[in-house]
Amino acid sequence: MTDYVRCLHRFGRLAGWRETGRLLCSIMASKLGAASGMEAQGAMQNWAFFQLLAPETAMRVSRVEKNEFRVFYDGTSAKLGGVEVALRMPDCASSDARVFEQIFIRQDYAQVLDWFAAVSPGTQISTILDIGANIGCSALFFCTWLPAPNIFCLEPEASSFTRLLLNLRLNPHRPIRCHQAALWKHPGSLNCAHDFRDGKEWGARFVEGPGEGKGSPQKVAALDINGLAAMTGFSQVDFLKMDIEGAEADLFKSQLFRDFIKERVGRLAVEVHEEFIKIDEVQAILTSLGFQTKTIAEFVCGVKTG
Repeated sequence: MTDYVRCLHRFGRLAGWRETGRLLCSIMASKLGAASGMEAQGAMQNWAFFQLLAPETAMRVSRVEKNEFRVFYDGTSAKLGGVEVALRMPDCASSDARVFEQIFIRQDYAQVLDWFAAVSPGTQISTILDIGANIGCSALFFCTWLPAPNIFCLEPEASSFTRLLLNLRLNPHRPIRCHQAALWKHPGSLNCAHDFRDGKEWGARFVEGPGEGKGSPQKVAALDINGLAAMTGFSQVDFLKMDIEGAEADLFKSQLFRDFIKERVGRLAVEVHEEFIKIDEVQAILTSLGFQTKTIAEFVCGVKTG
């Protein structure tokens, strides 16, 4: 109970006592089985995320404005240093907190990097292509685990790309570049669809057909993998990270993309969305291209061995 009260006091200092009051009222209402209002529900969402952050000794939190806060992650190695991440509050219907939780709290990519090191010990990851970079959490996390990686981020969704730019400005010492576009099997333009899973930014899909979901449809330029490689200047990609909400299905069926993976990629981690392509299909393709594969968390991972 003492830890709970201490955490609640820290939440009050961060979020303000008015929001803390709404939080306490919503907790009492839920205990009594009464429905809480939208503001109280928002406070509960913020509180749930804050409880995840509170025990993390490597993280410090500050509030910037009503719907935004900053998290300072000190990293696991003092030599590599930490990063600062700007997040939209959970109560403003943003997926930022969920992305941060996956990458910095659960540290799913740490398991991936550890496996890479076990399969291919002593080889350095110098170039990273982050496709579906969202707000930049994965790219910034890689900087705290790897010595001076050169990272290029690709993100099509407009609000996430704006947040990605902000997070890169907050960490100017990190060698990260970015571009707003979608990766596709051929150059052109795609429409945004918010019809996937929870409909938030991290689930935005970019499709050739008409966009669906909230607001006016976004249109975004699409690059093929060779066009993207030319933009980055990478002759080889040491690590390809890809999380593109189902578009991986079309890419893995593209001969152009498969040839690029075979010839120019050393390691990869792909979040596979089985609504569009099955994990065993992706593993079979990667095996045929000379990769040793393993499923880690939500990712199909591969290390070039052939």
